[in-house]
Amino acid sequence: MKLRNFTVLMLALGLVLGLGGLGLASADDNRPHEGKVINIDKNLMMLSVQGDKDDQWTLYWTETTKLKGDLTVEEVKVGDKVHFDYTEKDGKMWLTELKRTDKAKG
Repeated sequence: MKLRNFTVLMLALGLVLGLGGLGLASADDNRPHEGKVINIDKNLMMLSVQGDKDDQWTLYWTETTKLKGDLTVEEVKVGDKVHFDYTEKDGKMWLTELKRTDKAKG
Protein backbone atom coordinates (compact mmCIF):
# COMPACT_ATOMS: atom_id res chain seq x y z
CA MET A 1 0.00 0.00 0.00
CA LYS A 2 1.35 3.36 -0.94
CA LEU A 3 1.91 5.99 1.74
CA ARG A 4 -0.69 8.31 0.21
CA ASN A 5 -3.38 5.59 0.19
CA PHE A 6 -2.52 4.65 3.77
CA THR A 7 -2.80 8.29 4.89
CA VAL A 8 -6.18 8.70 3.18
CA LEU A 9 -7.41 5.46 4.77
CA MET A 10 -6.31 6.59 8.25
CA LEU A 11 -7.98 9.99 7.83
CA ALA A 12 -11.22 8.35 6.69
CA LEU A 13 -11.12 5.91 9.60
CA GLY A 14 -10.52 8.75 12.05
CA LEU A 15 -13.43 10.71 10.60
CA VAL A 16 -15.80 7.72 10.84
CA LEU A 17 -14.80 6.97 14.42
CA GLY A 18 -15.01 10.63 15.42
CA LEU A 19 -18.49 11.10 13.96
CA GLY A 20 -19.66 7.85 15.53
CA GLY A 21 -18.49 9.05 18.95
CA LEU A 22 -20.33 12.33 18.45
CA GLY A 23 -23.50 10.42 17.67
CA LEU A 24 -23.26 8.52 20.94
CA ALA A 25 -22.59 11.66 22.94
CA SER A 26 -25.40 13.60 21.34
CA ALA A 27 -27.87 10.75 21.89
CA ASP A 28 -27.22 11.02 25.63
CA ASP A 29 -27.34 14.84 25.52
CA ASN A 30 -30.75 14.72 23.83
CA ARG A 31 -32.21 12.87 26.80
CA PRO A 32 -34.38 15.16 28.94
CA HIS A 33 -32.67 16.61 31.99
CA GLU A 34 -34.94 15.76 34.87
CA GLY A 35 -34.83 14.27 38.32
CA LYS A 36 -35.35 14.83 42.02
CA VAL A 37 -33.80 17.70 43.97
CA ILE A 38 -31.54 16.16 46.62
CA ASN A 39 -29.76 19.26 47.94
CA ILE A 40 -30.20 23.04 47.89
CA ASP A 41 -27.68 25.66 49.01
CA LYS A 42 -29.29 29.06 48.57
CA ASN A 43 -26.14 30.89 49.72
CA LEU A 44 -24.14 29.32 46.89
CA MET A 45 -27.16 29.51 44.55
CA MET A 46 -26.72 25.79 43.87
CA LEU A 47 -28.89 22.71 43.78
CA SER A 48 -28.18 19.04 43.18
CA VAL A 49 -30.49 16.84 41.12
CA GLN A 50 -30.50 13.03 41.02
CA GLY A 51 -31.69 11.52 37.74
CA ASP A 52 -33.49 8.23 37.17
CA LYS A 53 -30.43 6.58 35.65
CA ASP A 54 -28.12 7.30 38.62
CA ASP A 55 -26.85 10.47 36.99
CA GLN A 56 -26.41 13.52 39.16
CA TRP A 57 -26.04 17.19 38.35
CA THR A 58 -24.74 20.06 40.47
CA LEU A 59 -26.44 23.13 39.04
CA TYR A 60 -25.99 26.83 39.73
CA TRP A 61 -28.59 29.51 39.11
CA THR A 62 -28.39 33.25 38.53
CA GLU A 63 -30.93 36.04 38.32
CA THR A 64 -31.24 35.25 34.59
CA THR A 65 -32.38 31.63 35.15
CA LYS A 66 -35.91 31.23 33.78
CA LEU A 67 -38.25 29.72 36.36
CA LYS A 68 -41.34 28.23 34.73
CA GLY A 69 -44.89 28.13 36.08
CA ASP A 70 -44.64 31.06 38.54
CA LEU A 71 -41.97 29.13 40.47
CA THR A 72 -39.57 31.01 42.75
CA VAL A 73 -36.26 29.75 44.07
CA GLU A 74 -37.63 29.94 47.62
CA GLU A 75 -40.37 27.46 46.66
CA VAL A 76 -37.98 24.76 45.43
CA LYS A 77 -37.64 22.03 48.07
CA VAL A 78 -35.62 18.85 48.48
CA GLY A 79 -37.72 16.05 47.02
CA ASP A 80 -39.26 18.17 44.25
CA LYS A 81 -39.10 16.66 40.78
CA VAL A 82 -37.78 19.11 38.22
CA HIS A 83 -37.08 19.44 34.52
CA PHE A 84 -34.18 21.72 33.57
CA ASP A 85 -31.88 22.99 30.89
CA TYR A 86 -28.34 24.18 31.50
CA THR A 87 -25.23 25.43 29.84
CA GLU A 88 -21.65 24.68 30.84
CA LYS A 89 -19.29 27.56 31.54
CA ASP A 90 -16.12 27.85 33.63
CA GLY A 91 -16.40 24.18 34.60
CA LYS A 92 -19.88 24.58 36.12
CA MET A 93 -23.39 23.76 34.96
CA TRP A 94 -25.50 26.94 34.93
CA LEU A 95 -29.28 26.59 34.91
CA THR A 96 -30.93 28.36 32.02
CA GLU A 97 -34.43 27.05 32.78
CA LEU A 98 -36.06 25.24 35.71
CA LYS A 99 -39.57 23.81 35.94
CA ARG A 100 -41.02 21.88 38.88
CA THR A 101 -42.93 18.87 37.55
CA ASP A 102 -44.01 17.48 40.94
CA LYS A 103 -43.92 18.87 44.50
CA ALA A 104 -42.18 16.97 47.27
CA LYS A 105 -44.58 15.07 49.50
CA GLY A 106 -45.07 16.44 52.96
